[in-house]
Amino acid sequence: MSELGKGLEGSLHRGFVGGRTARFLAAEVAKLAELARQQHKLEGEAARICAEAMVATLLMSAWVKGRERVTVQIQAESPRFAFTADADSEAGLRARFTPHRLPRLQKRGPSELHGLLHAIRSDVKKEIYRGITALDGRSLADALAAHLRDSEQIEGVLRIGVELDDDGRITFAGGLLVERLPEHAELPWLTPADFADRYGGVAEQEVPDLLVALAFGKIANQEVEVLESRKAHWRCDCSMARIEAVLLQLGVGELTAMLQEDGQAEVTCHFCNLPYLVGPERLRELISMHQPVGDA
Repeated sequence: MSELGKGLEGSLHRGFVGGRTARFLAAEVAKLAELARQQHKLEGEAARICAEAMVATLLMSAWVKGRERVTVQIQAESPRFAFTADADSEAGLRARFTPHRLPRLQKRGPSELHGLLHAIRSDVKKEIYRGITALDGRSLADALAAHLRDSEQIEGVLRIGVELDDDGRITFAGGLLVERLPEHAELPWLTPADFADRYGGVAEQEVPDLLVALAFGKIANQEVEVLESRKAHWRCDCSMARIEAVLLQLGVGELTAMLQEDGQAEVTCHFCNLPYLVGPERLRELISMHQPVGDA
């Protein structure tokens, strides 16, 4: 497994708020988003959108268990970009964003996006759920809030914030989601109107201020009950062993062509952007290990 990002951490928290009338999710991933910015050489708006999407991915992973993971894919038409990230039940996160620079938007604000957001939940064997939401000129946070509202049929308030310094480095990337819990015969609950009255102000606050208040045990002046806190980290499955396993799946002809034409094989991880170089001696060993289909 890749050692990229070792020692860099973010955080993910979940729990109840307001006497268990609502639940919250909170994430902070500035160091991990900055790592993605550096590895993919992202600039300006590309770095900001990538960081926002990483926050969104981590928030959506808060309820997965065991070997499940959440994958978020964005195919945007305006501005044109592609984003892919996944997060597992241990808050392991990885992300990819292309291109590294986005053109200046002439008529639209920087938060207005057009395209599709795919949210996928899966385990090691199969896909469990897939939802598709049109961005429709909304910010990423607004589109994600719409996706959660449509998929869970529960009212919520979502805030995502990213800050860059004068040199383009990501200094803050975090988010907070508060969702109204449905009516329950044995628990207190809020009507949609009461929820909007109590938590509507969250949408007007800066995300860093919201996370500072959360650290002191409050959301919208309501007491919070933290159920779990996880340390988020960069997690990628790439390794030399995996790269060689992929090469072994190629035919002898392709491996031989690599050896004759390039003298080596170089494979770059799409997420880490790290190159793995397989030299000529190892390529020869892989060719000798390859057993054509049908041989006993």
